Amino acid sequence: MSRTGGLLCFAIVILVSTTVAGSEETSAQKGDSGRRLELAPAGDLYAPYIADPQHSGFGLQIMSFSSSQIADSGDDRFGLKLGGRFGIFKMLSKIEPNRGFQLSIEAGFLGQFDRDHSQDNIGWDGIYGLILTYRHNQKIAFKLGVHHTSSHVGDELQERTGRLRINYTREELIAGVRWEIARRWRTYFEAGWGYELRTDLQEPGRLQLGVEHEREEFLWKNRLGWFAAVNVSTTEERDWDLSTTVQVGFKVRGAARFWRLGLEYYDGRSWLGEFFQDDETYTSLGLWLDL
Repeated sequence: MSRTGGLLCFAIVILVSTTVAGSEETSAQKGDSGRRLELAPAGDLYAPYIADPQHSGFGLQIMSFSSSQIADSGDDRFGLKLGGRFGIFKMLSKIEPNRGFQLSIEAGFLGQFDRDHSQDNIGWDGIYGLILTYRHNQKIAFKLGVHHTSSHVGDELQERTGRLRINYTREELIAGVRWEIARRWRTYFEAGWGYELRTDLQEPGRLQLGVEHEREEFLWKNRLGWFAAVNVSTTEERDWDLSTTVQVGFKVRGAARFWRLGLEYYDGRSWLGEFFQDDETYTSLGLWLDL
């Protein structure tokens, strides 16, 4: 991470540490009317976006491409996600349990593998970040953080086609808001600004918004529900062209987490950074795990 990114991370940690210290002092003065600290908490006060193809998480997709501008790439691929957002600590109000903030680390791997060419790796992105989230109440939450993406061309694709890496690397400051607009309906908006870009092809601006609907626990002894989500993103480096994801499926409650099984439709720029100049359209069957 660059010096700028390190300073931003340091500022977030100092802000959180100061807030924690003040909260503990307030709690000591007021007894049980202060805040409750949880170390290594599960989940997050600001849930990941369901239909965002570039968020870190665990998932496997069987992808069928109706069009792709990536030269000599197959129409049938596997998509693989590994990682997630892992809480460092969470601070909640004892009086208002829905209010509080959380500091988390985000890390992940996003890759695609070509089923038409012996499962060759087309490319992969490595991502990590430091995320501070705050929930004001049950309906609204905010996110602030620094995020790093480093993208790579798959070795097999490079050997077969001679395509070289353009060194797509992006470090950005992100800010987002989530809002429950009605029962079972949520919307969100996020903006990113790249403060370190490695190529002349890249531009700093990024915008993202979406709508989600979930109905949980209505079948199979209240363990099975369904969901639908739409995510739209746009970047300055693509002249603000839209990339759209639609996802629908079932949500199954496990022992401690939710599994999602569903269909995904995507149309827009490749979500692998090295191929951001290439448009793609696909449908997929996916299995995802909510951490």
